[in-house]
Amino acid sequence: MPRTKSQKGALASGITFAFFMGEAIIHYNMGQKSGDEKHKFELPPAKELGKMALIVGAFSVASGIVIGLVD
Repeated sequence: MPRTKSQKGALASGITFAFFMGEAIIHYNMGQKSGDEKHKFELPPAKELGKMALIVGAFSVASGIVIGLVD
């Protein structure tokens, strides 16, 4: 059964969120490492992680909407 435009957009949003949230956490750790060579890879504090998730989520949804419209 083919997916609807909204289903394709939702799928694209979810995949985009997963990839770019991972990238955001990696960049967070790269920034922490540059200020402290002993820094070990870790998740950011909950407040920072929440901010990241909101920003990445907003752009993921926007991307999904555009993909749904263009496809």
